[in-house]
Amino acid sequence: MIVKLRRKKVDYPDLSPRQPYFVIGIEADDYRILNDRGQPFLYPADLFEVIDSSEPTSWVTEYGDEGERYSYPAELKEPGFFEDYLDGKTEVFSRFWQTINSRLSRAA
Repeated sequence: MIVKLRRKKVDYPDLSPRQPYFVIGIEADDYRILNDRGQPFLYPADLFEVIDSSEPTSWVTEYGDEGERYSYPAELKEPGFFEDYLDGKTEVFSRFWQTINSRLSRAA
């Protein structure tokens, strides 16, 4: 899935209008993307316009109690994965970039 920011928002200085972003996962209906600083953060889906709605067939999707969607590649899906990533755990960091680089090279 590829999205672009609808318009510049002061609250999100790490996103640029007209810049396409690959969605690397969906968590509670928010999009996890690599922002302009190369960090995998969550952003509200309504900030973006969907350019390409196709999603990787390898994503594993689940729904929460209130119908919210959670979709990630299996390699990134374990609970606490992104907290560990942001805490700088080396093995998680390596797995993340190996997965993302593989996905992006297939998309190109």
